[in-house]
Amino acid sequence: MSAVPMGIAPIEDEEPREGPRLMLVPANLGGSVQHFYHFLLGYMLPFIEHCHELRHGHRFVLRDCGPMNRLLEQLDDFRIGLTSPHMVLSSVIAANVADGRLARLIAPGFDHPEAYRRDRFLRVRETMQALYADRIAAAAARWPAAASDRMVLLVDRAPAPAFYQTGASEVRGSGASRRSVPNLAEVQEALAAVGDTVAVRLEDCDLFEQMMLFSRAWRVVGQHGAGLAHMIWARPGAGLVEILPNPQKRPVPQILHVRYFSGICRTLGLGWKPAIQAHDHAAVPPAAVLEALSALG
Repeated sequence: MSAVPMGIAPIEDEEPREGPRLMLVPANLGGSVQHFYHFLLGYMLPFIEHCHELRHGHRFVLRDCGPMNRLLEQLDDFRIGLTSPHMVLSSVIAANVADGRLARLIAPGFDHPEAYRRDRFLRVRETMQALYADRIAAAAARWPAAASDRMVLLVDRAPAPAFYQTGASEVRGSGASRRSVPNLAEVQEALAAVGDTVAVRLEDCDLFEQMMLFSRAWRVVGQHGAGLAHMIWARPGAGLVEILPNPQKRPVPQILHVRYFSGICRTLGLGWKPAIQAHDHAAVPPAAVLEALSALG
C-alpha cells in the first residue's frame, strides 16, 4: 500500500464500524489522475457527483492520486481512504480477495471534449456549491481583490513538484517544466490597464480558493494547462484568453489540444480567444494578450 498523507485515514482490512466501504474505480477518459485536468474532471468531480448523497453513511476507497491527494484531503464531508492503483485494478479483476469483496462504483469521467455536457457541468457546479458554500465564502474573504466586478485572473505556472520526475509519476513532467511564460510580469503590467488584475499560482491555493477565484473572474488569462479546467466554475459572461503555444504555426483550430478549454467555454456559453505563443517557453507579446481580451468584448 502506498503512503497516505496526513488528514486521510488508511483503509482497513476489516469492515469498519462506521459503515460500509465503497471503492471508486477510475473511469477517466485519458491521461493520469495524478495530473490535475484528469483528476478534476475524470475522477474527483465524478466521485462527488455520484457519491455525495452517500457521504454520511459510507467510507470511500479511492486510488492514490499522488500530489492530487492534497485536494482529496479538503473534502471534509467525505471519509476517504486511499489504496494503490494496483489494488484497485486487482480488485476489479478479482485477483485481490480482500478488496475484491468491496462494493465498487465506476463513475464515468468527463475529461475529454467529446464528453462535455452542459447539464452535467451545471449539476456538478450546483452540488459543489451546496456542499461547500461556507468554504468558498471563507476563501473569498482571504482574497479581497476578488470582490471586483472586473477582476482579471492571471494564472501563473509553478515549478513542477519533484514527484513528477520520479518513477512514481505515471506521466513525467508538470507545471512550468512543461510550459511557461517567461515575461508574465510584463503581461501583468499591461493587464493593469484593463481591469483589477490578480496573479495567482493555483498550486499555492486550496481547492476552494481556486474555485472561488475562477467563479469571480470577469476574465481569465493563462497559458494552456490543466488549471484552466477551472473554467467550469466561471460566472455567466466571463471569458478566457488562452495563451497557446504553436511552434508548428498551425491554424488555430488545428493546434494540438485546442479543444480542451475552448470546449469548456463553448459548452457553458463563455467567451474564448487565443493569444499565440511561438513555443512552450517563449515570451508572449503583451499586445497579443490585450488584443485577445479586446476581442472578447
